[in-house]
Amino acid sequence: YHVTVTTGAMKYAGTDSNVYIAMTGASGEKTSLAKLDNSFHDDFERGSVDKFKVKLEDIGKPVILTIKHEEAGMFADWFVTSAVVQKAGDNAVYKFPVNMWVTGTVDIALGTAKLFHQEENPILLSHRRHELEKKRQEIKWRSPESEDAKGLPGYIFGDALEDLPRNLRLEEGMLKEFEETKKMGKNNIMEKFHGVMDKWDQFADFKNVLMHPKLPKVPDFQQNWERDEEFARQLLNGCDPTLLKRCDELPKKFPVTNKMANSQLTRGVSLEQEIKNGNIYIIDLEMLDGMPCGRSPINQTTYFSCAPICLLYVNSKKNLVPIAIQLWQQPGANNPIWTPSDSDCDWMLAKIYFRNAEANVQLLVGKLFQTHLILEPFAVAVHRCLSQSHPILKLLLPHLRYACAGNLVIRTCLINSGGAMDKLMSYGGGAQKHIIRESFRNFKYEDLNIRKLLAENGTADRTKLPGYYFREDAFLLWDCLVKYVSKIVRFFYKSNEDVKRDEEIQNCIREVRNDGLGWEKGNDKGLPKEITNTEQLVELVVSLIFTATFRSAAVTNGLFDICMNVPNSPLNMALPPPTEKGKASHDLILQSLPSKASSCMQVTLCHALSKHADEQVYMADYPVDMFCEEPAQRAAVHFRDELQRFSSIIRSRNEGSNIPYEYMLPEKVPIAIAI
Repeated sequence: YHVTVTTGAMKYAGTDSNVYIAMTGASGEKTSLAKLDNSFHDDFERGSVDKFKVKLEDIGKPVILTIKHEEAGMFADWFVTSAVVQKAGDNAVYKFPVNMWVTGTVDIALGTAKLFHQEENPILLSHRRHELEKKRQEIKWRSPESEDAKGLPGYIFGDALEDLPRNLRLEEGMLKEFEETKKMGKNNIMEKFHGVMDKWDQFADFKNVLMHPKLPKVPDFQQNWERDEEFARQLLNGCDPTLLKRCDELPKKFPVTNKMANSQLTRGVSLEQEIKNGNIYIIDLEMLDGMPCGRSPINQTTYFSCAPICLLYVNSKKNLVPIAIQLWQQPGANNPIWTPSDSDCDWMLAKIYFRNAEANVQLLVGKLFQTHLILEPFAVAVHRCLSQSHPILKLLLPHLRYACAGNLVIRTCLINSGGAMDKLMSYGGGAQKHIIRESFRNFKYEDLNIRKLLAENGTADRTKLPGYYFREDAFLLWDCLVKYVSKIVRFFYKSNEDVKRDEEIQNCIREVRNDGLGWEKGNDKGLPKEITNTEQLVELVVSLIFTATFRSAAVTNGLFDICMNVPNSPLNMALPPPTEKGKASHDLILQSLPSKASSCMQVTLCHALSKHADEQVYMADYPVDMFCEEPAQRAAVHFRDELQRFSSIIRSRNEGSNIPYEYMLPEKVPIAIAI
């Protein structure tokens, strides 16, 4: 037999240990073990493709490849991408996609993707049952008795990365880079400042934090961070571009009058008429109401924030601008409505407090909940319920491989008591998990469908909100995913009856409902009880892939751009929000902003969260070898070509824009969600 083995290209993927193979034929005959070894050659190096000749018994068509890896020495771990077997004198090629860390002995089924009820070979059926049983033993849901789990989406059992199966952990390089980036900020940025507990003397001093050779370039738009147009642009195309909603009626708790807004309305009509015309938008951060603020870990001073509401307006120049801000939910004498007609310092301070609250929501909800934690119920169920031969696992695995491990890092290092975010953000002291729980309480399954979400927000109409580039790119890429996934689904599912009979998919969706979304109170969040047709299946798969890739990139790639300039998006505030007009000054604003220590911590954290690991593969280089079937491979190639074409479309659009929107460019979108 001629055997070709491809070793993964990530760090530490190669091995110096002994490797053996055996094969099982379609009728159950088994070969003996044969060692894979080329004399005077280092086999199985990182990224290598090694070819071997071995003599084994003739078993006809091989359907199972057994790989035995004798782990020993320093370089014992081994990631195998694939193995290909060809019998001498035979043109038939047998492909075995592996895509896993091989520890001990593993059995890999022939790469042909099939649904369980379509498999006719008893050897492969037995292998598939055994594989699923082993998966369910190794991958467990967290204990429902856990206090930390209450109110959160279901997640995997384990308190440390070492508790997870090897193939669900982050790659060594990923975690190492994340930790090194944080240390770089702490050791190299903060060393520039003496007396880091001191307050800032002037706004220009904040730029000193950013002038470090190891930090990315400051984007040009930060020069205009104080302008109303830039404030609104960041809400539209920044790191939480789904917060904005069309305002169809002013809430009673936000009594903005015509008199307050009149000086900002440029079409000569009333506020009520502008609302009817679809030109008024709103962001209401009600979820923050009543949440406790945290304390500085350095001097134990209290952080401050608010639960604000902001009204925005598309003016006659087609620019979105803020026209009113209320810092707390209930109106009153000590909670005025701030407008651009107030003094420059009053208005700036109100905008900064709004941006502080929005930055907390942006990180906790927009990033951690909506693109990380909410994916884990699906990731756990997919890993437990779908066999390696299942076509939907082949579609989802590249995107969800690291989801559980990344979320474990989030729970144990970022939002835990004493974690990085708990120490830094206004809403610490346990409030972070309360905010995430509130987001999960209001979550609906359809929120994962970006077209449905923006339609519900009232922001899907492409004739409204000019310059909403997130929407334009999201719709373009969503539709591209729908076409690709539809081709794959309809190739493997010949009818809706195939969907109904797919017990692996039905078991998967059942676990998501019972153990992931509705484990605590039975609220399944609108997830179907079963998947009954190809349209439902396509929507599910597209929603998961889009969330793990393009939506995740939209809220992550710009994180450092937005938060690097601390006054633009401060994660904590040192003084209580203002309650009276006419009191603000530049000195008061500087005193209200985070200390030098907090500012350095913010720059460090946001840099670490927005930096992608070297191991990441990007959507522009979408892998086309996940399937052995030619129609599926052609669909993957076409999808990759379409992504590259759309990248050109986006870049051409950006050439005509003062501030290019690049966060969803396929070449900047990691294929797998991690931290």
